[in-house]
Amino acid sequence: MRKLLPITAALALFLAAGAPAAAHAGSRPAVAPELAAKLQAALDGALAATGAMGVSVAVITPDGARWTGVGGYSHPGAPITPDMLFDLGSAGKNLMAALVLDLVDDGLLSLEDPISKYLPPFPNVDGRITIRQLLNHTSGLFMWVEHPDSPINTPFDEIDYDRWWTVEEMFSELGGEPYFAPGEGWHYTQAGYQLARLIVEAVTGSTAPAEIQKRLLDPLGIHGMLLDMSKPVSPKHRIAHPWLDTDGDGAPEDIFSWSRNWINSLSGIYYFSTMESLAEWSRGLYDGRVLSRASLDEMLDFYGPLPDEGLAGYGLGTEHFVMGDLDMWGHKGSIYGYRTGVYHLSRHDVTIALSINSDSDEMGFAIFGALMEAVLTAR
Repeated sequence: MRKLLPITAALALFLAAGAPAAAHAGSRPAVAPELAAKLQAALDGALAATGAMGVSVAVITPDGARWTGVGGYSHPGAPITPDMLFDLGSAGKNLMAALVLDLVDDGLLSLEDPISKYLPPFPNVDGRITIRQLLNHTSGLFMWVEHPDSPINTPFDEIDYDRWWTVEEMFSELGGEPYFAPGEGWHYTQAGYQLARLIVEAVTGSTAPAEIQKRLLDPLGIHGMLLDMSKPVSPKHRIAHPWLDTDGDGAPEDIFSWSRNWINSLSGIYYFSTMESLAEWSRGLYDGRVLSRASLDEMLDFYGPLPDEGLAGYGLGTEHFVMGDLDMWGHKGSIYGYRTGVYHLSRHDVTIALSINSDSDEMGFAIFGALMEAVLTAR
């Protein structure tokens, strides 16, 4: 998702007015019933107004109260439910960066290590790039999405969906000259996170999905993510179907049955989650329950300001947005048929995760804005 300032303005008003009271029950209290009803009504109204197929939301308020809300459909006859999984897109970078930092905490690697210490040479890749530069997009690596032959620049119905790209092929067939020498600029690129994944696997002798679950999610009691899409999906996992206008007739089609091999292999961080689990993850991370204080500080050491998408800065797998005294930490994700965002307001302890199974930034933000208006007017 891209346009963020209207959301932060609404949140600023909400925080100035004070958070609504919550009903505490157990370790994860729910928001007051009156607020829950108001939020659901706002979600339903915004969903109808935007025409999005479906939406899932999770909110954690300053007092720790939780709310989850859903609306719309995965596909005809299958309403969205809170246990449904949505594609995180680039929001998965937050998990990968945290995993690398957890390995730093364990003394298994250093952010200043050159990638040549762990990886073989790849075309168009400078072995002097450090792990830190992979994670904060200062590596100079070419962004495969921008290559003329990239699947992203190919009409959707002409993509070779079944193709499983190797990393070598990604850097050779979809690679290009670096934008700059390592550390001498900033350019968002997926390639750095592919290499970070390979480094994790070289150091641990395991897979990144397995290590994320074991090292990051299990300690927080989070079990609502699907991280390894290279295997058949178990029937116990219910994925919200993605919708995309594939033929340009103005009406979206259900693309759930189309092979995910191409994007899974090119992404390297192809993760799905319920919004409840995504919000719980973000809350735990930025509350300091995942990494050492030193590593969290590294994650929040923001490079910027940036001339890109209104970002104030980019840390290690964390985007930084600022409006007045309002700080937002998190990451957005945009991929065919889904829009996802998870944000934590550092000074006010508010966390929100939202995903739609439609291919529109505007729809997602309209729903987000309507929910924030409902919260700030609650009494």
